[in-house]
Amino acid sequence: MKDLGYEYLIIQECIAPSRDSSGVIVPDGKRFPHGVKPLVDYIHARGLKAGIYTDIGAHTCFDHPQYEGSFDHEDQDAATFASWEIDFIEVDYCNLPKGHTGKELYGRMAAAIRKTGRPMLLYICSWGNERPWEWAQGTAQLWRTDADVSWEKNHVQWTRVVQNFESNARHAVFSAPNSWNDPDMLEVGVPGLSPVEGRSHFSMWAISAAPLWAGADLTIMDAETLATYTNPEVIAVDQDSLGAGAVKAREDAEGLQVWDKQLGSVAGGNHAVLLLNLTPAPATVSVHWSDLALLPGATVRDLWARKDLGSFKDGYSANIPSHGSILLKISGETNWSKGAIYEAEWPGNLRSEVVELLECGECSASFGVAIGGNGNGEEASGALAFPHVNTPRAGRYTLQLFFLRNGREDKNVTVQINDTEPVPLKILTFVWSSVEVPVDLKAGNNVVTVRYAGKNGFDLDRIKIIPQ
Repeated sequence: MKDLGYEYLIIQECIAPSRDSSGVIVPDGKRFPHGVKPLVDYIHARGLKAGIYTDIGAHTCFDHPQYEGSFDHEDQDAATFASWEIDFIEVDYCNLPKGHTGKELYGRMAAAIRKTGRPMLLYICSWGNERPWEWAQGTAQLWRTDADVSWEKNHVQWTRVVQNFESNARHAVFSAPNSWNDPDMLEVGVPGLSPVEGRSHFSMWAISAAPLWAGADLTIMDAETLATYTNPEVIAVDQDSLGAGAVKAREDAEGLQVWDKQLGSVAGGNHAVLLLNLTPAPATVSVHWSDLALLPGATVRDLWARKDLGSFKDGYSANIPSHGSILLKISGETNWSKGAIYEAEWPGNLRSEVVELLECGECSASFGVAIGGNGNGEEASGALAFPHVNTPRAGRYTLQLFFLRNGREDKNVTVQINDTEPVPLKILTFVWSSVEVPVDLKAGNNVVTVRYAGKNGFDLDRIKIIPQ
């Protein structure tokens, strides 16, 4: 498993029942008879990284006996973890102190980690409370989006797996490198799931770009469970460099679903596609190339079978058992007549100066950004760069900027392509929709930067690239 990327071993819960007279946590002597540092050394000696667990409250989630959380000891605990050479810190959400928010306390721990000088990942385990996907970029690298996938010891329910997958998918637009949505650990191999359900569970997490936490007992894992955890082609979908989340592309009947994840780049023509049957009986699930904005003739590879299935004119269908699935890689030519869409709120975009997340029901993914302005009548500037605009060939394209209704003043926005001269655009008073500008793009990767300075922000929803 280590050779396939499972590199973190997390020491979770029940770690320190007390602190010494100076406030330093004291590990449980029975659980850690030699202390935590020798255990971390043991983990590191095997080529793995070590994770530790704490909580934003004064105590962790375990009730009897109680164990120390990090409230008002963030600097001290981060320094202790650094001295143990920890690589990863999970911070739970139990016992939130009155008068405080998780956002504040997770920010404290992030600052404490920076003070240590040791690079330690921060995992916000707030169970989706306070919507960390909206504010945690730059504070942490990953965060939970829902409650625990299982509250029972050594047992999991299929319905909880599906619920956490679908809940997590609602925040897919916030999935990007160093900005990971976590629907909770994998329960593949835990009683309660059949082997078919276990494979579907892993496929759901892989197409979601979710962290892959092996939640089964590794010491008793059977061959089928191990094979599910160690399929390199499925893991590659999860670890794809674009970091895109899962988007539901089709549902012909309730429970017969098609989920899509773009691979490598937006509109690059490569997709991971999950055909999922959530119904109680076998059924046929179909994907059409038009669902993926692909031209006819795309090729199909079954990632679990590791087998090329050939090229198909208009789409692909398969008969799938109850709670079963097929994970495919679809490769074809993008139908560029539909254009390529880049959401303004995607965390992989680069923000400069004043750029704030904007929640809006009329936006394409329920969010946009406000560029410039500070809402207090004072002028402020900002810029949003879309750094991964990939095109198949050099030439003239139409760039569309989709924005919310402009206010009581014209707004002078500029658009810059790569290192060329910025192009001025005037957004007229009370206009609501989009504005178009012709741009020259090179083949491969381009950077599109939108800038605005003024008293009120320019509210950008998304951009779209269409060949002329």
